[in-house]
Amino acid sequence: MRNTKSVQDLSDRAKAISLNEAIEIGLRNNNKEVLRQYQFQINELNFKDAFEDFYFPKLSLYMTTFEDHFVENVYRDPIKNEESGQTPIGGIGLGFEDYTLFNWGKDYLDYLNAQESFERNKQEFKEKRRELRFNIIVNYFNLTRLNEITRAYKKQLSHTSFIYRLAKEKLSLKKASSQEFLQAKAEFLNAHTNYQNALFEYYNQQQALADLLGDDLDSSYKPIDRLKFTNLTIDKDVALKYVLKNRPAILDAKTEVNNAKRSYQRVLKDNLPLPKLSLKLGTYQRTFSDAGSSDTFNTFNNSNNVEVAASVNMTWTIFGSGGFFNGRVTERAYYEKRIAEIKLKESFRTSKVANTMIYKRIQYLEKRYRAAVAQYENAKKVFDQTIDNYIGSKTQFADVRDVLQVLINSSIEMENVKYEHLGEKINYASVMGLDDFPGDRFEGMVEK
Repeated sequence: MRNTKSVQDLSDRAKAISLNEAIEIGLRNNNKEVLRQYQFQINELNFKDAFEDFYFPKLSLYMTTFEDHFVENVYRDPIKNEESGQTPIGGIGLGFEDYTLFNWGKDYLDYLNAQESFERNKQEFKEKRRELRFNIIVNYFNLTRLNEITRAYKKQLSHTSFIYRLAKEKLSLKKASSQEFLQAKAEFLNAHTNYQNALFEYYNQQQALADLLGDDLDSSYKPIDRLKFTNLTIDKDVALKYVLKNRPAILDAKTEVNNAKRSYQRVLKDNLPLPKLSLKLGTYQRTFSDAGSSDTFNTFNNSNNVEVAASVNMTWTIFGSGGFFNGRVTERAYYEKRIAEIKLKESFRTSKVANTMIYKRIQYLEKRYRAAVAQYENAKKVFDQTIDNYIGSKTQFADVRDVLQVLINSSIEMENVKYEHLGEKINYASVMGLDDFPGDRFEGMVEK
């Protein structure tokens, strides 16, 4: 009785929640999503650094001072150790680092890699947000599924309770055997166990949803939206176009290929004695000391001229890490490029297979759902007729038990198929890189 009361208390204090409310709470409160928002800002800042490092000379403000002591030493010799002066010595300056005008595109290749990674990271943040939304939808409807299964087992408990009482009455009137009575009692106890197990799973899912929403749940949720079964409306060939264009795995592989190609080009250029042209912009500095202050502007070898300098810096390995004339460095970069290209090819292949198989699974589940609905409607009619016959002693208990089991199983089958169908549709949308199917939003797949 104590466990039953605690379950009832949870039900009484349950918080009604719709699918839209769950999505809104999760996108706002989920801590991983909050962290991603900060990571998004870091990604923006990192690319700003890469952009400014490539396009603009670096300008720095600095100040330096030398140590100066003002402490009187009672043991110092007043003649040999005079007190240090009170004027600070140092300087303050504005420095322009050397600016590369041209180095055969090597810096530009690095910049393009940084830009490619930046754009892909931005896409990934959107994909992670979409993934969170999909997880909320799946977990919310899993809660509704388990709620419906719990209600189905509760109906089974109610039916078996009635049959058990009827068998008990028949036994007292000598219209049923003791075996039939014990079988009815066993079915009632089994239904009670099924109901309690369903409740256990239902409240486990409460915690899973609360963790996903980042919600401080102190009671339980009461889902008010049920999942409405809707057939897939998008054609397989149309879906494939979305898959090959938007699938995250393909976008990752494309980014890896592009970066690997540029890295390989960079290695080839690094292994050539190509000149570098740089602009010497110099430093403006004001120095100060006990002799006064002075302003200076230096660029190269204490010159005051802004200069363009050319240099050639090259190091080839004769023996050691990197191989003869850096051969292993070049070969490694080539292999990394080929690996990235093969990964992209494999990603295209697996994406085409995924498109075909997910589409077939969805079609299969749609047929399976129609069969489950037909079975459930028929089971309801058969059960009503069978229970009337049992009341009139026109049929055996075994028939009632079998028909009741079919009724409950078909009811649970409908809920399970609806949920599996939803999961495959969401998986399909994720593979296509879409938030929703064209003209078919997931939030619209609800019935009150």
